Amino acid sequence: MTSRWTITTTALTASAIVASLLAAPTAAAQATCQEAGSIVRCETNGSVSIKAVPGTRAPNVVESIPRNNRTGIVLSW
Repeated sequence: MTSRWTITTTALTASAIVASLLAAPTAAAQATCQEAGSIVRCETNGSVSIKAVPGTRAPNVVESIPRNNRTGIVLSW
């Protein structure tokens, strides 16, 4: 009884997975391209083009060097 139950549950699980994969919608985002001189721009419906130039967030090294004429250890909070 146990092996028959295992085979039945495995078959039902596999058929449920196959049915859900067949019923899933496909991605149909087709790009539309437009020429503007020497530039070609392509877009898809529902997408956003993000054009950002990453900048550095590290502090400038010159600003971290003390500008007074003291020598020795500099303690700061």
